[in-house]
Amino acid sequence: MAVHELAGTKVRKEDYIDLQAIAAAYANTHPDVSDPHQQVRFGTSGHRGQAGNGSFTADHVAAIAQAVCNFRKQFGAEGPLFVGEDTHYLSKLAYETVLGVLAANGVTAYVDSENDFVPTPSVSRAILRYNDCRSEKLADGLIITPSHNPPEHGGIKYNPITGGPAESDITKAIEAEANRLLAGHNAEVKSMSYEDAKNSQWVVPYDYKGLYVAELESIIDMDAIRGANLRIMVNALGGSGMNYWHKISEQYHIPIDFVNDTYDPQFTFMNYDHDGKVRMDCSSAYVMSAVTQSKDKYDLILANDPDYDRFGIVSGAQGMISANAYLTVASHYLMTHRNFAGRGIAKTVVTTDMLARSAAMLGIPCYEVPVGFKYFGSLYTEGKIAFSGEESAGGSFVAKDGSVWTTDKDGMIMCLLAAEIKAVTGKSPIDYYNDLCEKLGRPYTMRSDAPATLEEKDQISSLTESDVTEKTLCGSEIKAVLSKSPYGDFAIGGVKIATDDGWVAARPSGTEDLYKLYAESFVSQEQAAALLEEGKALISKALAK
Repeated sequence: MAVHELAGTKVRKEDYIDLQAIAAAYANTHPDVSDPHQQVRFGTSGHRGQAGNGSFTADHVAAIAQAVCNFRKQFGAEGPLFVGEDTHYLSKLAYETVLGVLAANGVTAYVDSENDFVPTPSVSRAILRYNDCRSEKLADGLIITPSHNPPEHGGIKYNPITGGPAESDITKAIEAEANRLLAGHNAEVKSMSYEDAKNSQWVVPYDYKGLYVAELESIIDMDAIRGANLRIMVNALGGSGMNYWHKISEQYHIPIDFVNDTYDPQFTFMNYDHDGKVRMDCSSAYVMSAVTQSKDKYDLILANDPDYDRFGIVSGAQGMISANAYLTVASHYLMTHRNFAGRGIAKTVVTTDMLARSAAMLGIPCYEVPVGFKYFGSLYTEGKIAFSGEESAGGSFVAKDGSVWTTDKDGMIMCLLAAEIKAVTGKSPIDYYNDLCEKLGRPYTMRSDAPATLEEKDQISSLTESDVTEKTLCGSEIKAVLSKSPYGDFAIGGVKIATDDGWVAARPSGTEDLYKLYAESFVSQEQAAALLEEGKALISKALAK
């Protein structure tokens, strides 16, 4: 993957986003629903876009919120709706739109009691907490976030009564209804001003932060962390959970140094990512390069993206551990240090096969599903898994007693687990991973992103086994070509080609105008690069048919 000359350097003033221009575009741009680029489109996690190009405006958000109001009873929700938001500027604007629609529809919206931001995992936790032991008047949620996407982006996603990302039948219904409303110029959308909404009976304060932090003892060994006297820094990345980290430090008496823990919707403190874009990806070494300069001073540097569903971990002086490597460490530690007998783990098809190898060594099942955390939800609620992870630095796991913690990604518990692992085993995450590689082999992973139009993304999503006719890959016999997941037989939205010693997969991004190519080799970094190149040629050939 080519690295931009600005990668890892501080964002220049000329690249700061224009907040006034974004606000004007959000309020005054009316989408052309005959243009697919301006329609509501739910990817792997909600609708995302930009006000400047007419793909994320007040009209979009109002239509989506109204669609949820119209259908939530069919989805099983007749109780309150929990509302979360991250620190993107468009999230602030969309939050006001959402509350205006919910209140006008007589839907009780639970908002943060301290007027703070609310991370994705805190909303998931709130839904599950509220619905526990209830059989009627169940709650659901809306989370306003484009995840780690650049500062000018906006996003909104719906979490139904299960607490996790909505499954495809729900998102398709919301998408279709929202586009129908947009086509009618939102004439059927009920709304009131934000000022009227927040002062109405329908907007209710809720202690998201206090409840979430208090419950952490049920899932993390906070006593072990406190007793280990670890040197920890948190790079809050100006995100929605920055005050959660402060409360964690105060409530559990764990000393933490903080950086980037103030609200800055322009994200002026950021470093450019690998491609020269400003992207709040806490798992990127380029994004984290400003704080890794201090790595020798700390046992761990922990970070999360704006909605706090992803993790980034610097293993002290050893540097940053990759998401795939840490998922391997976390899953192995949990399955050997908790009483999770009878349960397995789960991963997506493009997450490292080290998880499968580790599971086989432990004699537990490993469920492989398509990309998207929504595919893990039922595995948790049915008691089949104790841990799940995806290569884009997302993971979650069950509480110590085996109860479900969240059905969405939780970057905070993944970071706290790194501290527990260091406290309990004395090993850094990288040392722990190296020990596992001695037993399981060392994988070499690579990923390449390429621009893709909506039409090209649809083409890649439609690839099947019959589109790949080659018999070998990098000189090794192709053992499997998958367009369906090994567990559940779900369409993976792309194709995965596997040999005995490696694999390559292609799928469109659900969050950006890209397609992603992944490769993993258990032979060498050179073979991983070759897998990537040959895989790219195979995909290009298949698309040309």
